[in-house]
Amino acid sequence: MNKLDLGTRLRALRTERGLSLSQLEAATKISSSFLSLVESGKSDITISRLVRLADFFDVELGDLVDGSRVERRPLEVIRDGEGSVLTSSAEGLTTRFLGHQRWRLSPRVTDYDAGAILEIAGGEVAAREILHHRELFVYIIAGTFEISAHGEEPVTVSRGDAILIRDGADRVANVGRRPARLLIVGVTLGE
Repeated sequence: MNKLDLGTRLRALRTERGLSLSQLEAATKISSSFLSLVESGKSDITISRLVRLADFFDVELGDLVDGSRVERRPLEVIRDGEGSVLTSSAEGLTTRFLGHQRWRLSPRVTDYDAGAILEIAGGEVAAREILHHRELFVYIIAGTFEISAHGEEPVTVSRGDAILIRDGADRVANVGRRPARLLIVGVTLGE
């Protein structure tokens, strides 16, 4: 993902709604100076902050990451190197989106640095793009993870394990000493 493209999308959403950076800061608790750097493509943004912005603007996370739409075809191929990539160095995560936002399936591969954690705060509606689909299938490609949902005790899963999570996860943590990788397929059922 190009930082400037993301910044351009964020600026467009803000200006379409007639908001100043200060107003956006007040609503999202993300500093206006930092938002300005992101909008100008001069700074990366964490996934958790991006989720807050998507939630505020009431857009899908993927719409911020990859603003394009592809015409529906019987076979849609995502080639190696295509699709959007969202990197959050601060959180130690890199996600490659393997589909398009209009699909009911939301496949993606996420690489976690050793010790990396993705935790979604309560009330972040847009977080369903990452962890809050109605059903979430997770296959562990490499590493060991602790995954928790709905305040339950975390479950430990390792390479080759799969887990089905209903109504979304709250936290996914790489508990290993090496980088780890997940295949995540979220399913959003028709409303």
